[in-house]
Amino acid sequence: MWPYRPGKLTELLGKEELSALLARDITERLGSNLLLVEPGGDDGEEPELLCSIDEPTGSPFCSLLRHGQEGAESAFAGADAACERCEKKFAARALRELKNAENGPREPVSEGHFSARCHMGLQDLAAPIVVENKVLAILIAGRRIAGNDERSRILKRVGKLGKLTQAEKRSMEKAGNDAVAPIIPASEESRQRLLDEIDRIPLLGSDLEDELTRSAAMLSAMAGQRVLAARQAWEIDVLDSLVPASSELPLKRAAILNWLDSAVAGGRQALGIDFLAVFGRLPESIGKTTAPLQLLSQDGLRDGSREEDEESVNLRSEDAALALDPGQLAGGAGGAIENGRQGLEATSSLIGALQATPASPPGWKDRLTKSSFVASPACSAGLELVFVFGPPSGKTKPSPEEEDCPLLLKAARALCDRYLLASLESKRRELARYEEKLKKTKPSGPLRLQRFDARKLIDSCLGSMQELAGSRSITIGLGGLPERLMMEADRPKLKDVFDCILLHAIEFARPNPENGSPSIVVSIRRDKKIRGRLLFNFDVIGRFLSGREHRKLFTPAPAGAAGEGEDSRSSPGSVGFREAQQNISWHKGRLKVESERLGNGKGPAGGKKEQWSGRTVFTVEIPSHPPKPRPGKKAGKARSRKMEKKPGPRKTDANG
Repeated sequence: MWPYRPGKLTELLGKEELSALLARDITERLGSNLLLVEPGGDDGEEPELLCSIDEPTGSPFCSLLRHGQEGAESAFAGADAACERCEKKFAARALRELKNAENGPREPVSEGHFSARCHMGLQDLAAPIVVENKVLAILIAGRRIAGNDERSRILKRVGKLGKLTQAEKRSMEKAGNDAVAPIIPASEESRQRLLDEIDRIPLLGSDLEDELTRSAAMLSAMAGQRVLAARQAWEIDVLDSLVPASSELPLKRAAILNWLDSAVAGGRQALGIDFLAVFGRLPESIGKTTAPLQLLSQDGLRDGSREEDEESVNLRSEDAALALDPGQLAGGAGGAIENGRQGLEATSSLIGALQATPASPPGWKDRLTKSSFVASPACSAGLELVFVFGPPSGKTKPSPEEEDCPLLLKAARALCDRYLLASLESKRRELARYEEKLKKTKPSGPLRLQRFDARKLIDSCLGSMQELAGSRSITIGLGGLPERLMMEADRPKLKDVFDCILLHAIEFARPNPENGSPSIVVSIRRDKKIRGRLLFNFDVIGRFLSGREHRKLFTPAPAGAAGEGEDSRSSPGSVGFREAQQNISWHKGRLKVESERLGNGKGPAGGKKEQWSGRTVFTVEIPSHPPKPRPGKKAGKARSRKMEKKPGPRKTDANG
C-alpha cells in the first residue's frame, strides 16, 4: 500500500546476481568462507541460504573438515551436515539479535555485528545488510579464533572426533550448541592432517570486521538504489493512475466531476487505502470564498455495512453531504501542507473543521476523523481543495511513516492541479463564448445624442494611448486641433470609433528619424463643400497601407481563428473597423482609410531603400448636427394614400 518497502533482499537482487557480486575476490580479502542469509518469513520459518562461497583458500581447516577426501570416501563423515546445522543456528540467532537491535534505541544497525563460536570452537561474525534501517539479510564470515589459547580447545575437540561416549553425546545434544550427529574421521591420518591445520587458523582482528562491513555496505547500497528505483516506478504508476498524462483535459462541468470520481476511485485502489475523500468547490464556484468547502467526491466511505449507507448520496445537490472549514486545518485557510508531519497532525483538526449537515450520512464524519493524512495543496484564496486519505486497508494496518506522506502529497497536488486547471479552463471558455456572442450581436436602439466638446473627447482618447505611443518612441502632433469644437452625437459610440482608429494608427506608425516630423498628426476641420460636416483626420506618416491590408481592416476574423492583423492590434473593450463603420453610418457619416506613397523609395545618398516612404490617413466624416426628418414628410405620404383611395368612390357615383 505505502511506498514500496521490501522485506527480503531477494526482492531487490537475484540470487545469481548476489553470487556474482560476492565471488569477486571477496573471500581472499576476508580470508574466510562467506555465507549470505535472509529471513525465511514472518511465521517463524528458518533462514534461507542465498549464497555460499566455500573455497579452500578461505579457511583450510573448515574446508578439510567438511570436504576433505580420503580415497573415495569423506575424510570426516557427518562433518558437512554438522557444520550446516551450526550455520543455520548461527544465522537464526544473528538475524534475531540484529532485528532486535533494529527496533531498539541504539544507533543504526548498519554499524553492528554479531559474533559467536561454532561447534568446533571457531569464531564467526555476521554483518547486517540494511535498507532504510531494516535488516534484509546478513553476511557471515569468520572461522577464526579469538586468541591463541583457543587452539588448545580446538585440539581437544578434534582429538575427540569419533571417540565421544554416549553420555558426552547426550550432554552435547542437551547443550544445543554442538552438533547432534557425531563426526567420525576416516583414519588417524585424516585426524592428524586436521590437527596440523589448527596452527594455521588466523586470529580474529579488526581487518575482518572492516572488510565484512564494507562488503555488507556495498550490498546495502545496491539494494537501496534498487528500492529508490522501484519506489519511483511505483510512484509513477500511482500518479499515472490518478492523472494519466495522455488523457485530455475535461472541460464541461459533468465531464470534470465524472473524471474526479474515477480518479478518486482509481487513487484509492492504487494506494490501497480504506477511503479517499475530496473537499472543494464545484467547477462553477471556483474562486468564491464565502461558502465552506463541500464533499465533492469520495470512495470507500459508503461500505454497505448499514442500510443508510447503501442509499445513494448526492454529493452535488444544494444540501452538501458534508461541509469543511479549511481555516480549522493545520495549514490554515490560505496555507498549504508542505510536509508529512504537518499532514499527519492535521487529522485531529478535522474534528473541528468538519461540519455535519442534515444530508450527512451517519458514520461518515467519524470515519473521516480517523484518517491518516490530510493534504491541502492549493494555497490561493478561493482555490482550496482538501484531500483526506484513509488508513491502509487489509488485516494488517501499519500506520504510515513520515517518509510515506510526500507521495500522498504529490498525489493530492496532481489531482488538485488537474481539477483546478479544468475548472478554470471551463470558465474561460464559457466567458469566451459569451464574449463571442456579444460580438456577434449588433447593438440596436436609437442614438443617445448629446452635445459635447469634440476636442475633449479626442483628448480623453489620447490619454490612454500616450503611454503606448511613448514606449514605441511615437509622437502625436496635435497642432491641427481647435481649442473647442461643439458637436451633437452619441458620445460613447464615437469614443469607441476614435479608440479603434488610434490603436491601429499607433500600430502602423513608425518614428521618422530623417525629418523629425511627428509620426501621427490628429486634426479636426470642417468640410469645405458641406459646412455642417466635420472631418476628423488621423494622419500616419511613414506608412503605406496596401490594398490587401486595407481590405483586411474591414474583414472580421473567422470565429475561433485569430487573425494576424486584427487580434494582434485589438485590445479588450475596443471595437473592430466594421463596428466603427456601423457606428459612423448611424450618424449619417462615413469612415475612410486612404494611403499613398511618398517619394520614390530611394535613399538620398547611400542608395539604400527609404523606409519611411508612405502616409495613411484615417478620416471620419460626421455631421456636426444629426439630420432631422423633413417636416410634413409623413403628412405628404398620408395625403398621397388618401388621393389613391378617393378616385374609387367618385367613379362609383358617376356610374350611379
